[in-house]
Amino acid sequence: MSPDFEDQWADFMALQGLDIEEDIHKEIQKNKFRLDMDDGTHAQWDGDNLGVLIVFDRGEPEEIINSWKDASSGNLIALTALFHWLESFSIFLMECMNQREL
Repeated sequence: MSPDFEDQWADFMALQGLDIEEDIHKEIQKNKFRLDMDDGTHAQWDGDNLGVLIVFDRGEPEEIINSWKDASSGNLIALTALFHWLESFSIFLMECMNQREL
C-alpha cells in the first residue's frame, strides 16, 4: 500500500471510522437474535411473539401436501405421517415454551 493511501485511511478512521464501527456494532447487537437458517437458530422470542423458522428439504413441502390430500381421502397411513410431523413440531414448540424467559 502506498503511504498516501495509509494516511488517507488513518484520516478516515479518525474522522468517521470509529462512528461506523460503533454503528455496525449496534446493528449486530440489535439483530443478533434474528432467525438465520444457516446458523442453527430456528426460534426466538421477541416479547410475547415467538418467531419460528421452518426449513424444509427440497421435496418435503410437496410430501406434506400430498399426505394431507391422501389423509383427507381416508388414507390412514398418510394421516399417521402427518400426525408424526405435527408431534415433532409440537415437541419443538414445547421446548420453545420451556426456554422462554419470563
